[in-house]
Amino acid sequence: MKTSERPTRTGVLSAITFTVALVVALLVRGNAVVGIAVLFLLFVPLEKLFALRPQNVFRPGIVTDLTHLLVNNLLVSAATVVFVVIGALPLIWLRRFDVQSHLPGAVAATVAVLTVLVGNYWGHRLTHQVPFLWRFHAVHHSIEYMDWVASGRLHPLDSAFTQTFTVMPLFLLGYGGGAFAAVVVFVTLLALFQHANVRMRFPFLRWVVNTPEWHHWHHAIDDDARNKNFGLPLVDLLFGTAYLPKDRRPSGFGTHDPVPPEGYLAHLAYPFT
Repeated sequence: MKTSERPTRTGVLSAITFTVALVVALLVRGNAVVGIAVLFLLFVPLEKLFALRPQNVFRPGIVTDLTHLLVNNLLVSAATVVFVVIGALPLIWLRRFDVQSHLPGAVAATVAVLTVLVGNYWGHRLTHQVPFLWRFHAVHHSIEYMDWVASGRLHPLDSAFTQTFTVMPLFLLGYGGGAFAAVVVFVTLLALFQHANVRMRFPFLRWVVNTPEWHHWHHAIDDDARNKNFGLPLVDLLFGTAYLPKDRRPSGFGTHDPVPPEGYLAHLAYPFT
């Protein structure tokens, strides 16, 4: 065997970490493993038929990204609860107004949607503009191979921070657990879709929802696309950060920060190094 073909120390550690994560996930949250398997069966044929860039299914870093998908949900949920409790304490008096129960159903739903969209936008934008927060968010932007699995590459504390901005306003306005669950499901499905390696442009949706074409520019290595497309296109238009050229695609993805290219444990440790 050639030296270049031998497993690296990082590769071996990544494989061991993934194996442990898979076993634990099967024991603790088997439904999640089944869900990932179903997503694999849905997205892999889609990305092969309509690939934006030719790349192998088992491309570099996929073991690390699958580990993120298996493990992060529990860590993010726990951290989000802590962040919401800490962040909401100074404003907990707002819940006495119980805005959600005093509004007609359609109005309450509209307020919830607008609150989620704006909160998610600013939570995400802050992770780019505040250097300390960027160290955590850079893990997500270290993705160089865009596909549905890459959506899972997130530092848990980074994801929890953005989710806190998304759901804490709902909590303070009196919304209950059903609204929080709907937000998590929507954000998760949208993340999978917008990272997919597909060339389809969705002309009727490109300014309405986060399509892959839209979100790929957010991850682009191109200088003119830096700090663009943080949330829903209409929200980015409102705050002046929308970017969607018609005649070209990103030249590549990634970040100039020295984030380790793979290794789940290395990604967890990176912001603290």
